Amino acid sequence: MIRRFAKGLEIAREDRILVFVNGESVEVVCTPENLVELAAGVAVTRFGLKDIVSVEVKGKTVYVEAGCKDCESGSKRVKKRELRSELPGITVKELQKMIGYLDVEEYRNTRGYHIAAAVRDGEVVARMHDVSRHSVLAKVIGGCTLKGIDVKNCYVLFSGRISRSIVEMCYTAGIPLIVSKAAIFDSAIDFCLKKGVNAVSFASGLIVGELVTPE
Repeated sequence: MIRRFAKGLEIAREDRILVFVNGESVEVVCTPENLVELAAGVAVTRFGLKDIVSVEVKGKTVYVEAGCKDCESGSKRVKKRELRSELPGITVKELQKMIGYLDVEEYRNTRGYHIAAAVRDGEVVARMHDVSRHSVLAKVIGGCTLKGIDVKNCYVLFSGRISRSIVEMCYTAGIPLIVSKAAIFDSAIDFCLKKGVNAVSFASGLIVGELVTPE
């Protein structure tokens, strides 16, 4: 039995989806919306495959065919590469204004979703919601990839905590900067410094990297 004791919010949706990328399967916890973008993002962030040939949704299973110009010969995996940013210098004041784009209806109605958005030249080019931090980031990256947007010219606004695994997704996709309202972990900082990813955590009051200046 489920009983409400007060006026409640909507309930956020969570499910498990099986994604096949070139025949290799990955189970993903997610909100079952924007599955095409999610699957494309999985191909990019887990396999380094940015050349999305096709995405087909069949119920709770999604099939992705993808190629990779930068993969090692005979391998499905992308070569290790240097992360090069093409973003201009950004100030914390500018990011404080942009972080407002994370205040969306889906979060206000449920208090259960993470929000992520990709920003290019001061404009939001993709914005998604999901119960999973990793899935919402994959959806945004997949959405950009399917639109032909090169994420090395973007930065990501993010509502969740910045863990090492989140930074690794950004690095694999080629995103130079992630900006979060929430905290950043020490393991994420170590990875950022090692690989050249930039990060801003408003909860921690911390800037990692050279792209963002305090003033």
